[in-house]
Amino acid sequence: MSSSSTLATAAAVANQRRRRRINESLAGPMIRIMTGLVPDLAVLPRGREFEMILADWQSLHSCFQAFRAHRDLFRPILLDRNLVPVDSDNTPLECGRTINQVVAMIVRSAAKRHFRQRLNPPAPWTGRSGSRFDRPEGLGWGGMTQWLAGRTQAHRRARLASRSSPADLLYSSIHRYLLHDWQVPIIPQYARMSPPEVLALGARILDFRDPAQLAAWLDGGQDYRLLPGDEAEAAPLRAEPLPAPEPLPAPEPMPAVPPEAVVGSASLPSAPLFDAPLFDAPLFDERPRVDKLLSLDGRLIRMETMVSILVRPEIKDALGRPSLEELRRASRALATTGAGTVRRLTVDFGLSSEQMAAMLTKSALLLPAPVFERLFGRKSELVVMLALIEKARRAGLGPDSSPLAFAAFAEDLFGRFVR
Repeated sequence: MSSSSTLATAAAVANQRRRRRINESLAGPMIRIMTGLVPDLAVLPRGREFEMILADWQSLHSCFQAFRAHRDLFRPILLDRNLVPVDSDNTPLECGRTINQVVAMIVRSAAKRHFRQRLNPPAPWTGRSGSRFDRPEGLGWGGMTQWLAGRTQAHRRARLASRSSPADLLYSSIHRYLLHDWQVPIIPQYARMSPPEVLALGARILDFRDPAQLAAWLDGGQDYRLLPGDEAEAAPLRAEPLPAPEPLPAPEPMPAVPPEAVVGSASLPSAPLFDAPLFDAPLFDERPRVDKLLSLDGRLIRMETMVSILVRPEIKDALGRPSLEELRRASRALATTGAGTVRRLTVDFGLSSEQMAAMLTKSALLLPAPVFERLFGRKSELVVMLALIEKARRAGLGPDSSPLAFAAFAEDLFGRFVR
């Protein structure tokens, strides 16, 4: 096994270990405290409480309400890596995940179970064949794109042999939008949606904050569907003419007063538009702003930002200490990276600029320039980029992985094609 394969495997094992620790904490200390707050949990079989809560969205909703109302009772088990209680939902816990990330994981697990209970036929689901993710045999540069996009004959045979269930198709389309505990009561309405409806709404699915809102939208039919906030735009115009406004009195001249100097941002008047935020968004987003990573015309990656990252010692180590000439050649290919690739990796996948730079530069070191541009350039295929992100996720990589892990992933993925 190569060093890159070892690193990718280690990342997957670490991610699996982290998930196991989270599940053990949820099924143990968390449930013991929750049982005192939600009496209905006391009748559940011991040791299976967490599993049965995930299968019943109403019980899960009650648990989330109890957690929010009595969060101070959970403070002894919500510890960071220094075993200090955390006060923010965006502070990493001892397991490495934040409370918001754990909440999203729970909501997604509950939604998947509900979808399968409601949508799947009675016959047991046999699972998907692993052959579609096997390493290709005898494929060169010409067949690599088809392999990444899942267009080879082996992929077609695997799809015919193992079709995804309706529940899994719906979950695959909606899981990225399952983020908050307030979405739990809406899960039954999500189950009524089709994947095309989810894809058409996109992030606006989060505008539906109440089950009745989404139910009304689904019952409205294709000809009359209003999203929350669109009702005012759809209001009919008044037929009668509005009365003419009364003329305003001429303003009195104001005396000239020199403007006062503003000292600090605290002097600026400000007030929130709403009593509470519409979404439980993190206070600080660790992902880079996309406009800082794109060229002035917004079409390509900004090389000034990339070069400032590539000169860092830790990034050079992650890339295997390439020579100056190799780095120059890779930079020329890297400069062809399109804005779509940058957005997919930073916004959709949630990578930092360092993680993206390590993966793309390692790919540029391995691939011929025309092949790199075909995969990551302005005219790259969306399906190929989505397939690459999915392979990275299946390798256990995510926003908390190191740049070294992403460079190793690129070497493992594309190194097999190097002659």
